[in-house]
Amino acid sequence: MPVRTHCSASEIAAATGKNERTVRRWISDGSLPSVKIGGSRLVPAAELNRLLGIEDWTLSDEEQRCRQIQKRE
Repeated sequence: MPVRTHCSASEIAAATGKNERTVRRWISDGSLPSVKIGGSRLVPAAELNRLLGIEDWTLSDEEQRCRQIQKRE
């Protein structure tokens, strides 16, 4: 099974317990980065992980340390 790299607004709403309109507003105002693929606006899975506070295991150790430091500031 291939690894999911992007998520839809409805998937993010289900994962966060937020209303889908709220998620679409986050996408629209840029607080949740997205890309347009075909006719759909999708959010990179790494951004969903960030939103949920899950570490991105695809990042190098150094990149993860930098993100942790940025969170503290």
